[in-house]
Amino acid sequence: IRDLFGHAFSVTGDADFLAYELPSREVITSFTEGDGPGPDPVNLLWDFSSPVSSVWNKAVIDILLNKLHELRMEGNWTTAPRSDKYWRDAIKQKFNRIKVMWNKGKPRRLDDNILETPEEVVVRLMQNKVDNLKSARKDMRRVAKFRRRSITTKTFLRAEMARGTKDKEVWQWLSDVVDHL
Repeated sequence: IRDLFGHAFSVTGDADFLAYELPSREVITSFTEGDGPGPDPVNLLWDFSSPVSSVWNKAVIDILLNKLHELRMEGNWTTAPRSDKYWRDAIKQKFNRIKVMWNKGKPRRLDDNILETPEEVVVRLMQNKVDNLKSARKDMRRVAKFRRRSITTKTFLRAEMARGTKDKEVWQWLSDVVDHL
């Protein structure tokens, strides 16, 4: 799916959609009313202001599905073929992930009712990324700490069981407490 989006939209990653231009309202409205030509397969544009179930976005999904079949034939894929429903769902999931990112990248209104500047948007997004990475590191340290404690109590439990001392009940209890935390 990543390769399909890169091929169809000339992007290298999801972040490239932050500067994405939407199709005009007039073009979308004329297509939904049956007057316009619809999405251009050469210059494909999502409508992130509408849900994935909109008429425009469904047409884009159909075009992407056709491109996917073309890429499959050109590339001689060796993977097992999947149903159109599978690929359609994968494209919809990718659309929704990108839409969330695109919405986060839109300028927000500040306290004084002024829109953020592009520089402020970049700072906000970078700070959000830093905060997410910091949280992930904190979670990894917590998981590593739990694993160390679990391994330590199980090691002492095995040692006490091998020796046959009365402390094995205490280590069993402690091991259970650590595992259930």
